[in-house]
Amino acid sequence: MRIVHYSTLLSRSAGGLYFSVSGLAKAQAALGAEVTIIGGADASFEADKAIWAPLEVHAFPLRLGRYGLAPTALATLWRLKPDILHLHGIWTAGSLHAAIAPARARIVSPRGMLESWILARKPRVKAVHAALFERPLLRRAHVHALNDNERQSVEAFMPALQKRIFVLPNGIDEDPPHGPAGQRSGALYIGRLHEKKQVLELIRAWSHLGPEQKLVVAGWGAPAYTQMVADAAGATRNVTFVGPLYGEAKAEALTCARLFILPSLSEGLPMAVLEAIQHGCVPLLTDGCNLPELLADGIGERIASDFSDLAPIARRNLALSDAAFAARSQAATAYSRRYLWQSIARCMLARYEAILTSGGEGAN
Repeated sequence: MRIVHYSTLLSRSAGGLYFSVSGLAKAQAALGAEVTIIGGADASFEADKAIWAPLEVHAFPLRLGRYGLAPTALATLWRLKPDILHLHGIWTAGSLHAAIAPARARIVSPRGMLESWILARKPRVKAVHAALFERPLLRRAHVHALNDNERQSVEAFMPALQKRIFVLPNGIDEDPPHGPAGQRSGALYIGRLHEKKQVLELIRAWSHLGPEQKLVVAGWGAPAYTQMVADAAGATRNVTFVGPLYGEAKAEALTCARLFILPSLSEGLPMAVLEAIQHGCVPLLTDGCNLPELLADGIGERIASDFSDLAPIARRNLALSDAAFAARSQAATAYSRRYLWQSIARCMLARYEAILTSGGEGAN
């Protein structure tokens, strides 16, 4: 089975897709699958490309900015003629490329891009784009949803897809980088700096907790928004902005924090939360994070997206005794094992096989 994973951006500029697509693809290759990566190379690609090793990668220069129109990518797809063409993300030229390239079967992972918050942004542009590209593609495709919430979003967008949607979560590596063990304290945000993550609002809300309650904000984003985050953190006594963290530095931050906070308005399934619980953090999450199982099973706690209950929830969790916190931390780490890439990749390969056996193309 020849598998091609297609992502418009192959660098950290893609946000969570950079980690989720590479993690899935490498786990599939480790199980013996023939896997090729096709996607766009922006200014960050050279510095970030090591994550794709040892996979075969075809990176194309981006045309029209992040939109990703690339005749060279389409030509590569025609040459490879994959059994499975797996598109990650929509609303780019990737939808056009995936619709017209030869493949026995097409899989589309919207990666949160059919959530209501996303659809409400530039709705007229999206309506036209969907009519021209996404809907024709999806009529021939099967859809991978990250969770039941995303399944419902896909069904609402295109009810005819109901019988061609399957659910598998994102994953994490079994042996991640580890930071030095030490006394945990405070809270941590790690991720893309973007308005939908509400990072500025988090900093403002946290500033009311008092100087003894510390929050570290780490991440990357558009220069203007990043500067606003840095300025907001600099104006508080209990928030520190440290910029992007990777590898062992990221692991150390996760190992040192008690709480991990993601107050997002819209997510597919956030990789950062899975990494946080793997390192033993207790997550505080909005409903927009699409991880209801963590809340239902007592691994994390829900916070309101307007931050109205952040202060009492954060104070209560930060005040836990060392023994009580250690029990919750160990439970979080144990829970994270259900998200290991190896098992998710095996399930995805089985799904590919079933789709090919049934004829590949969508029936509706």
